[in-house]
Amino acid sequence: MALRPSMRDVLRGLVTEGQVDAEVEARARTALEVRQRTLSASPWFVKALSGLGAWMSAGFLMSFFACAGLWDEAGVLIVVGVALYTGAIFLRRKTEGPFMEQLSLSTCLAGVGSILAAMADWTHDDITVALVAGGLCVVLLAYFPDVILYFLATLGICVSLGYLAQEALSGLGVDVCAVLGTAALCGLLVFEPRLRKGRLGHRVGPIAFALACAVPGWLLFRNVVGTQDGFHYMFSGDFMPGGALTVPLCLIALWTGWQVLREQGLDKDRGVWLPAAFALVLLTGMTLSTPGLLVAGLMLTLGFHRRSRVMLGLAVAFLLTFGSFYYYDLRLTLLAKALALVGSGLVLLGVRQFFQRRASAVLSEAR
Repeated sequence: MALRPSMRDVLRGLVTEGQVDAEVEARARTALEVRQRTLSASPWFVKALSGLGAWMSAGFLMSFFACAGLWDEAGVLIVVGVALYTGAIFLRRKTEGPFMEQLSLSTCLAGVGSILAAMADWTHDDITVALVAGGLCVVLLAYFPDVILYFLATLGICVSLGYLAQEALSGLGVDVCAVLGTAALCGLLVFEPRLRKGRLGHRVGPIAFALACAVPGWLLFRNVVGTQDGFHYMFSGDFMPGGALTVPLCLIALWTGWQVLREQGLDKDRGVWLPAAFALVLLTGMTLSTPGLLVAGLMLTLGFHRRSRVMLGLAVAFLLTFGSFYYYDLRLTLLAKALALVGSGLVLLGVRQFFQRRASAVLSEAR
């Protein structure tokens, strides 16, 4: 947070330098409040509960279809699903209000579920179902103007692509999806201000959060499979070696860090980027067997950079999860784990000392 001052600090600095008048802070706060109410009328946890309610409503509607005997009629079920799917898109685009938003959202989810259930019963082919699911999610991402469904549709696309890549390339496909998803996540958050002015608009945030859930999910699946110790009762594919996956992630993290420093105007200060690059290389060397730690650290950096509490919460949760996998990995000796803990502690202490010195220098310059 030290590299990204708050709006109050920026306004006070401008007032001190004589660039603006003293009443600018009140006017800026009023404008920000109006913009916040316009863009997001409800907090994120309210939207999450709304999404959960939509899932429950869709489940009740599909249970009604089951009780009515539609599950045994794939042709009728797919017609009903298409009708609900298209009707929900039309309803959401033509109406407004909380009730109509929730009605269209639950109807759309029920339509998607009905179509996929009918396709599964009709074709008995998981690849076809995954392709249909991905196509439905792409259409929703383009034409259904709802933040919750932007997130769910992107997550559905990620799950479909992950399954198709796993079927085509086995474990290698999952690793490729993780690398590409990490690159997409970093690109979205690094160029977020520019992308929000383009065609993506308000889709940038939900897509980024969906990728922030999908990428660690793929890596978590990789770690869970790695803990089977030869008993491949869940998945028998071969993944990339740990170093072959961690090195591309490290390169993505280096590029992301450099873009963050450029945005902060610190790219020419060797006292800033040299210690950061050294700490990143050291962290990469210590966590070759658990690349999820590197991705969680990258999410933590991007969360601080964009001042996103939700991204920070996801990063901390996945950091603790992958840290537990690293600590309880039986393939590593206790000496290696101890050295990793000591090294990570030294890195964090060095970063803390750097931020304290940087903050004191900034305050002295302001005074």
